[in-house]
Amino acid sequence: MRVSKVALALLAACFTLNASAEMTAAQYKQWAHADNNSIYAAYITGTINAFGWANGELVSKKKPALFCPPPNLAIGNQNVYPLLDTFFTNHPGLSDDFPIGLAILRSLQAAFPC
Repeated sequence: MRVSKVALALLAACFTLNASAEMTAAQYKQWAHADNNSIYAAYITGTINAFGWANGELVSKKKPALFCPPPNLAIGNQNVYPLLDTFFTNHPGLSDDFPIGLAILRSLQAAFPC
């Protein structure tokens, strides 16, 4: 029983360490277009959704939005991937560990300024 508790604690610690890691530019460049069902695609989807929620919250409180897409545009991976590709092409000096979340935000702000 004690061994299984220790094993469970170690397993939980491993998941905690992995969950705190942020996706990087290098990971995006390697996996984003290769496997749309990967954990990386899910990460990008979650980041896009989080920015959408944050934007909605800002607008509801009459504060400036982070970015301003057309109201009839559903933003998802299919339209963010090209924005990210352009972002990285236009910023070739960025390090491989540049956070993809910040790249998504900057890409959305460039594509949909307020």
